[in-house]
Amino acid sequence: MTRRRADSTNSKPDQCFVRELSGEIPPTFSLLERLYGLASKLYALRPWHRLDESQLVVVRDTALGETCYCSVMGALGEVLAMHAYIGTESYRLFRKMAAGEITDAGEFFASQHSLYVEFVPRADLDGPDRKLLAALGHPVGRAKASPIFRAIRPGFHPWFVTEEEAQTLEECMRAVIVVCSAASTQADVKYWDQADTYPVVSRLDGATSEPRYRIELIKTMLPSEPPLPKVHLGEEQLRQLRSRDHAVRGVMELDYFLSGAVIGKKSERKACPCIALAVDADSGIVFPPELASPSVSAGDVLAKVLLKAIQTGRALPREIWVRSGRFKDCLDPLSELCGAPIKVVGSLPALEEAREQLLRMMGGAAFPDN
Repeated sequence: MTRRRADSTNSKPDQCFVRELSGEIPPTFSLLERLYGLASKLYALRPWHRLDESQLVVVRDTALGETCYCSVMGALGEVLAMHAYIGTESYRLFRKMAAGEITDAGEFFASQHSLYVEFVPRADLDGPDRKLLAALGHPVGRAKASPIFRAIRPGFHPWFVTEEEAQTLEECMRAVIVVCSAASTQADVKYWDQADTYPVVSRLDGATSEPRYRIELIKTMLPSEPPLPKVHLGEEQLRQLRSRDHAVRGVMELDYFLSGAVIGKKSERKACPCIALAVDADSGIVFPPELASPSVSAGDVLAKVLLKAIQTGRALPREIWVRSGRFKDCLDPLSELCGAPIKVVGSLPALEEAREQLLRMMGGAAFPDN
């Protein structure tokens, strides 16, 4: 029996996801039509039967001005997708995930900058996806996998792609198709035989209506993690800190993290709440936490929660403990003002207990499914 197809004759918009991408440039229907065609080709190749997640395909100089590291998911049959990790820090996150160093949703979303196409059952489609697929004439049979196109920005949950993001995703999907096609027709392909070495795909200049591509091998090198911006204190904060004659006592445990909880209205990009906690190491007293949006630097959020703790406890800490050298470096100006040295430690026992309780309350402790 021929599968019934959705009626697409009267529902082709000029742009898609307009309401969901208010204030941004939504993708044109013609661009998403191309993405849909590429998704069909990718699905037909069954790349998850040929590649595992660690066998990356690299695309340089994308529409976003970044190098992308493309990974195919689906070898275990649970999730069928292609993820493009954008830029060095997102690639660093991919390496940490592969090494099992990422343990919760907050860590995942803190640095994740990626685009992806995922093939999901029809029941898992959101309203805008259903509308788009209907306009594209996608088959409506239950057994038919349906492609969705998403972007993840640092500090945010997956959301619909903008025009520029869709252009980059198009480049990445083409590259993975090129590599998978080559791997399926050439028995001697050895793109991933050397550690941290991957095929990079580039389009040949002068290509006509049928584009041609070149595949080369590159060895990737991860630079050191960039420093966090130094904490910036306003004049009023400086005045309050300098004018207080507090006692000096105890150790303050300080940390900053993201929750996997969802913040945002139904038709807008959903943010992960950024949280800073200050806890007295001896008594376990948890001072008022500081919540912020992903746009606020970690150092500034940590500074606010520390100043709150000083004001609430009416005491300056004798020493401040953090779990990251990057946190220590960005807080150095505040350390000098407080007269309290900052120490990087392997664990923050009092704070970790408070953190787990807070994440359970917010429903953000679990690692995401995709």
